[in-house]
Amino acid sequence: MKLALPFALSLALLAPFPASAANETNASSEARIRELEAEIARRHQDYQQRQLVRRKQIAGTVKEPRFEKYLVGFRRKIACSSVLHYPEAARGKIYGEMIVTISILADGSFEKARVDRSSGHKALDDSVIDIARQAAPFEPFPSEIRRDTDALDITRAWTFTTTEETAAGADDPCA
Repeated sequence: MKLALPFALSLALLAPFPASAANETNASSEARIRELEAEIARRHQDYQQRQLVRRKQIAGTVKEPRFEKYLVGFRRKIACSSVLHYPEAARGKIYGEMIVTISILADGSFEKARVDRSSGHKALDDSVIDIARQAAPFEPFPSEIRRDTDALDITRAWTFTTTEETAAGADDPCA
């Protein structure tokens, strides 16, 4: 059985396609295919990680004592990194409070950080992720945490402020 095509369509199909346009179309098609393949691979990896990682969320007060000792060391490392890596452009000029979640893997490596509530100052918000990254590596999880946790998402309020106490260097978190 032979299909009858509309005249305009059949002419378009038979008309020669300029070589330069064909090359551009092929190149853009190939580039788009590579982009889509990369996106599929990224989504597949994200899905696999969500399925395999046993993740715990910690925010506010810690109800499980096994996490408290770990959080003391975590807070100390973050405080030290904050002192060492506070953005120069903000020193003495910009202060604020934000909510930040930092994700740590069982080996103590930094996974990611995100600002959940902004300080209202882009310089501070941007620097928080850098401060967390530079604080790593953190201590590996102790066995009582590692037995059921592959990653911790720690959500905390961060306050960048100046006081007489911090100006005098009291309680140096890096000491």
